[in-house]
Amino acid sequence: MVARVMIAWELGGAFGHLARCLRLAEGLRQRGHAVTLALKDVRLPAGQCIGQGFTVLPAPMTPQGVAGHGSPANYADVLLGSGFADAHDVAARLNAWRGMLSLAQPDVLVADYAPTAMLAAHLAGIPHLAIGNGFAIPPAVSPWPSIRPWEEIPEETLREAEARLNRVTDAAQIAQGHAATVRMRELFGADDILDTVAELDHYGERRAGRYVGPIVSLPQALRVDWQRREVPKVLAYLRPAVPGFAAILQALARLDADVLCVAPGMNPEAAKRVATRHLRMALTPVDLAPLLEVADLAVGYGNGGFSTQALLAGVPLAMRPCNVEQMLLARRIELLGAGKLLEGRLDADKATASMQELLVKPCYRQAANAFRDRHRQFSPSQAMEQSLSLIERTLAGGSRSNAHETQERPPRCLH
Repeated sequence: MVARVMIAWELGGAFGHLARCLRLAEGLRQRGHAVTLALKDVRLPAGQCIGQGFTVLPAPMTPQGVAGHGSPANYADVLLGSGFADAHDVAARLNAWRGMLSLAQPDVLVADYAPTAMLAAHLAGIPHLAIGNGFAIPPAVSPWPSIRPWEEIPEETLREAEARLNRVTDAAQIAQGHAATVRMRELFGADDILDTVAELDHYGERRAGRYVGPIVSLPQALRVDWQRREVPKVLAYLRPAVPGFAAILQALARLDADVLCVAPGMNPEAAKRVATRHLRMALTPVDLAPLLEVADLAVGYGNGGFSTQALLAGVPLAMRPCNVEQMLLARRIELLGAGKLLEGRLDADKATASMQELLVKPCYRQAANAFRDRHRQFSPSQAMEQSLSLIERTLAGGSRSNAHETQERPPRCLH
């Protein structure tokens, strides 16, 4: 069945979402489907381009990080801090997504962390499914669970966060003329695709979860080789916003190792100043897979794609998370024994000691190798094939949206 597919990306940053969207778009195009990409950021990394045959649209702008919102307790709280605190804003985005869906006329919407797009598709009777890591697709439990398991958060706090979210989305839908409203938890279901493995699911393993493994790597990534054979090889993937970024770079420069640090967003002049003969800096995406095949250590910030690729290659990780999503993943990796969190106040001495421990102590490598061996049958092409098949199955099965008929009425203003 040849179909029109819209792939939407609304929340979250970094290259992971973009890479997944581009890989899916190309795979669907090769199967003969027409693809529209609605992207949070239409700017591509240097060296990247979108192939012929795609329509690219900017996604409606969503406020990020509401001031004073505090640390989110669960997925509902994450949304409240990411553009879902005000019914006027949600209603405006619903209207914009409705217009985009009307123009593109998709037969199915594939949502990569795109909750407003999913809600708009659901209300329009368009089949939809979510794709992403565990964090972006909450489990089917009530209330949605805490995303801060290291803290004691009362269940009432979790329930109240979802109740607040429901009040906002109900008001937004009513303002758009919908008499019967849909709750955000109704948008997720059995068709959703988890592009991770159960051991690394932020919420823990789901018995009915559709785990396909990571859809990794950007197309057209630069191929880079290691320079030195006789020393350990360290691959870092960092961003300037990582807490202690400068200290980590100093630690990397101190290692007696062949070090390559990929640092998108870093100032080129600053990168030149820190680079040495043994520490190379790359500011654009590189092909990670061949580097990880022989790497001895990976250094990241709990970013899902890079962390999972490293573990699948049997490479232990040093991790310095930026946010709660990355912290959840980093803690899971640490519990597996395959990595170490760079916690607390970080200086170059502390970072260096942690990296040297990871390089010297065999237990970390053994745990990473055990992870690799458990998933030896995984291949990125298999993950892509499964994902495309599941999208086409949703197309063939029709919509799970609009379980009830939605009575339309003219939009009204919110007061």
